Amino acid sequence: MATGPTVSVVIPAFNAAAFITTAIESCQRQTLGDIEILVVDDGSTDNTVTVIGAYTDDPRVRLIEMETNRGVSAARNVAFAAATGRWIATLDADDWMTDDRLAVLVAAAEDANADLVHDDEFLVHEGETQPYSTLTASTRSTFDMVTSVDLDRLVDCEVGGPSAYRLGLTQPLLRHAFLDSHGIRYDESLRVGEDYLLYLDCLLAGARWIQIPSAHYFYVQRIVSATSSPLTSSLEAKRRVCDGVLMRTTLTAPQRTSLRRYRHNLSTLLAYQRVAEPAKARRFGLAARAAVRNPLFVRRVAIELPAVLRRRWAYHVRRDRHALDMLR
Repeated sequence: MATGPTVSVVIPAFNAAAFITTAIESCQRQTLGDIEILVVDDGSTDNTVTVIGAYTDDPRVRLIEMETNRGVSAARNVAFAAATGRWIATLDADDWMTDDRLAVLVAAAEDANADLVHDDEFLVHEGETQPYSTLTASTRSTFDMVTSVDLDRLVDCEVGGPSAYRLGLTQPLLRHAFLDSHGIRYDESLRVGEDYLLYLDCLLAGARWIQIPSAHYFYVQRIVSATSSPLTSSLEAKRRVCDGVLMRTTLTAPQRTSLRRYRHNLSTLLAYQRVAEPAKARRFGLAARAAVRNPLFVRRVAIELPAVLRRRWAYHVRRDRHALDMLR
């Protein structure tokens, strides 16, 4: 890696022909030109490969083709193995970056001797190009200086924790040597929440993680319907992974305490989803039986109900098509 570029940008792509040009071109416009752009086609069935191939005249752009669809975690791991940069930046195929993002993040990370650094995010509704808010503003958070991220903060921001600021949605710049020295890669059993668990592994390995207050990443929020996006299977997978981490003998007592709190958050949200998902599908008998079998549901519903009612009112009465977006 010593003779490689400063940053390897990793873009996993599955059936992304309609929008991946925006992601690639935002990389090509970076003021930090010393980069490589690794685009991994994850077994697409549309013309994603053809679209990507049009950019390979740029020597910084490399297409990596996977024979079958294996998921975003596997695609990123393949790219990590091929990356030669000192830093790795992940970019989703439907997102994009400001022209100065990589230069700003590299400077901040090297100044602080950090292993991870992330910025705020512009939030963009699907089908639009202008942001309607930022992650910080939408969660009523306040960050006006460089801030450290530790294990407790990561736990508290996810799945039922007290912080609404979702660190799992951020896309930190990652120090390649740190990942390699600790053998850290994405868990390929996860297709949702894979970022969060990788960040968790980094902090458990002693990573220094900082956040800068300015926004340089454009995150596209997908429109969801009232009955879509079941979370039960992904929550069960996250909890299995968490149980595996808790079995590690190298954990300190504070780390174990934080992880147990994370597992409890997962369990309460899982209990809620096991009732909410059949209820959304109008399978009320199944929902009632699930409520009896999941006593944590009552505790969780008291937290979720006010927000659920606000969203339903806005979606069905006010006809706000964005009312069910994940951050609303």
